[in-house]
Amino acid sequence: MLEDRERKFVRQSEEFVVTALHEFRATENPYTLPQIAERRAFPLRPVLIEDFRSLAPDQRRMIAEAYYGENGVAYCIILNPADKPTEGHPLLDLAAALASELPLRFPLSHPMEGHREAVSRFGAADGTLKIYDLDTKDARVSYREQAETSEMFAAHNDGLGYAGAVEAVAFYMDSPPLWGGYTYFQNLVRLAIDLMRSDDEAFRALFLPNAITAIRPRGKGAIKVTSPVLFLNSCRRPQCFYRVSTGEYQIIWRKDSPALERARGFLDSHTYPFALGSSFVHFTAAGHCCFVRNEAVVHGRTQFLDIATPGPTRVLARKWFMRDPKDAVYKHVPGMEICHEYAALYPEVFGADRLVGEWNYNPTTDQNVRNQ
Repeated sequence: MLEDRERKFVRQSEEFVVTALHEFRATENPYTLPQIAERRAFPLRPVLIEDFRSLAPDQRRMIAEAYYGENGVAYCIILNPADKPTEGHPLLDLAAALASELPLRFPLSHPMEGHREAVSRFGAADGTLKIYDLDTKDARVSYREQAETSEMFAAHNDGLGYAGAVEAVAFYMDSPPLWGGYTYFQNLVRLAIDLMRSDDEAFRALFLPNAITAIRPRGKGAIKVTSPVLFLNSCRRPQCFYRVSTGEYQIIWRKDSPALERARGFLDSHTYPFALGSSFVHFTAAGHCCFVRNEAVVHGRTQFLDIATPGPTRVLARKWFMRDPKDAVYKHVPGMEICHEYAALYPEVFGADRLVGEWNYNPTTDQNVRNQ
């Protein structure tokens, strides 16, 4: 049995459904939507862009429709990636050109952009974060936040420690790998409507305030975040928080709810590479890029293979775009920006004091501690 404030907290699921159905143009009736949970994975069709500095109206329209559509991803191929950008990187020029169609007005300057190791490998900082295969034994690298391994990276939202305020994520292939590296996507808000139709109790369990906990246990980026999987954010939009355990990330689900266990099984069965209901892209050349609706969509990447210089080396440029100007600064917090009337039920988890500053997780005490 849920306690009283849990029941009140979970009631946001009603508004979540109405708002989500409106976004999917379902006239508030979930049964007018085709089910995607049994749909085979499919490759996204790209919008071809002849010049990233000049977009035609029909290109803007197609990109916006893809971003706000059922898949939540706009995939583009820039055909002139070697041309000189005006904003430091072609991705930033493209984002500036699309700022009226997509939520790209508040880019975050990530603290690891221009890290000396990335600069030594790829040249002067260009306003994007470089993600590449890094030998973790390389003593020259003080932090790993700017790089990953070539192994599979499981499904997740970007921005752990940013309170769910990363609204959009952009990826751009600077240099492709020799082999592999498929990026896959699942719109959990859309998928959740299918779950509601088949198991309403499991769907509602995803709104429990402590349904899922994600822990990054070590280093400067150590943080512990507890959250519902589905919720209304501070703008009353449907949002998800989800991550599969992988590498340094530890994921803990609440254990006392059979309905939540069923919901977890449903989500886990739809968030691996090429799972039913998912979509994917394969960045095979410089200029391939995408804009991901990070509030609703989780993404991951399959294994890839590089070879030693002078062979192909996978380098991905990434940029985060925030929900509000106040979020476009570095922070590292344990809270989540949930609609105020529901966050107020759990101030110890979602209070305003847990949405600002720089916190660090102490694995010995199992507590987040705010730096003074």
